[in-house]
Amino acid sequence: MKYFSRSHNQSRNLRPPDLYEYFVDNFWFKSVDLENQKINQPLRGSHKADVVIVGGGFTGLSAAYHIRQKFPEKKIVLLEGACCGYGASGRNGGFCIGTDLLNKTSPADPEARQNNLDISFYGLNFIRRMISEHGVECDLEENGMLEVAFNEKHIRGLEEFRDHLKSFGLDSSLLRGDELETEIKSSRFIAGLKNPHGATLNPAKLAREMKRVVEEGGVDVRERSVVTRITPGKINRVDTELGDISAPIIVVALNAYSHKLGFFKNRVFPISVFQIATEPLSTSQLESIGWGNRQGLSDMRRMFSYLILTKDNRIVMGGAGGIAYYDNDALCSGNDKSFTQSITKDLFASFPQLEGLGIEHTWGGTTAYLLGERSPSVGVMGDHQNIYFGVGLSEGVPTTQTFGRIIADLMAGESNAFTNHSVVNHPIPYAGPTNLRGIFGRGVRWMWEKAG
Repeated sequence: MKYFSRSHNQSRNLRPPDLYEYFVDNFWFKSVDLENQKINQPLRGSHKADVVIVGGGFTGLSAAYHIRQKFPEKKIVLLEGACCGYGASGRNGGFCIGTDLLNKTSPADPEARQNNLDISFYGLNFIRRMISEHGVECDLEENGMLEVAFNEKHIRGLEEFRDHLKSFGLDSSLLRGDELETEIKSSRFIAGLKNPHGATLNPAKLAREMKRVVEEGGVDVRERSVVTRITPGKINRVDTELGDISAPIIVVALNAYSHKLGFFKNRVFPISVFQIATEPLSTSQLESIGWGNRQGLSDMRRMFSYLILTKDNRIVMGGAGGIAYYDNDALCSGNDKSFTQSITKDLFASFPQLEGLGIEHTWGGTTAYLLGERSPSVGVMGDHQNIYFGVGLSEGVPTTQTFGRIIADLMAGESNAFTNHSVVNHPIPYAGPTNLRGIFGRGVRWMWEKAG
């Protein structure tokens, strides 16, 4: 597979790629007091390492942790353009679903089925391990998921998902009427699937805490280190704004930002997903909507919404048509009032009893969209098979953690259930000419809105 191409930003005398933004009105960032946190010094001068990881999101941080566990003697340097967790890892909806890597059909062989379950739940179990072994604080609440239906078509989708979980021996419950109202109070929802296999968390807290853990393990984390060029070879060279570093092994953990450095340029759509955060709900407001079990809440529309309750009882909500496709050269993080206003409108359509509730934060985060099966891919590439990657992660905080484990296992040359999973070196479909991406994206969005 060749997923790397020389791009305009690799030519000399051109400005570096736009890998970060100055300010994002993100509630998660405020909750960790990001503005006053210590941000590490950038890479300066020329250096050498055994492994260089490009990207300080969940995939890069997890890779750093797992590689350190397998190779305690190696010098590992992680480069992040802004600060760890600044991209989509610290801007997402806070969902932590344990079933994202389950195969579409349950394997007939019991051992293969159990292996698939173990891999799918590895990410959530790893976060639990970070909490118990390293004192990570990330507001993890293991209350499960509740997926709701607006119409009969959605109910059939819930039934299919229930049967899918059952094929793996996982329980879930289809709720209607009074049973549903005990979980959530909205006349808009006619059914719901109660799925206990998931959690919610504060993603920015998790990212900043993972940074601490990998640093305590001896990984050299350099923030404010914008990578301007990667030159692959037997020894890879990575240039930053202020320095450079060479290593026989690199890990590209940039997801939707990968194309800025010439990787996956014709394979990945950069997408913006937008969120809002309300002011804290009062006791009476919470009672008016139910939601006493505090599950992660999402619906079955193609342009779906997803909501969680934060530790201080705010609603963080994303979706509701808040997905924008842009040409590859356009920066697509930050904020867009047309989308965040749409999300706000959708919130009050589901919960009119909350009308007047204040919206205190609105933000967007860049993530990746793939065509075809939309399966993410993790693996190794390059003429010397020394460039490891994880890409196509548009959903699933636990999946990013698992990808770090897979990268470390592949680096160690292991053959096991993780390195043999279907996501390893999963082919990434061609995404079409970059100058047509915006047109195609608007067409997809129009079809999804019609489909409901």
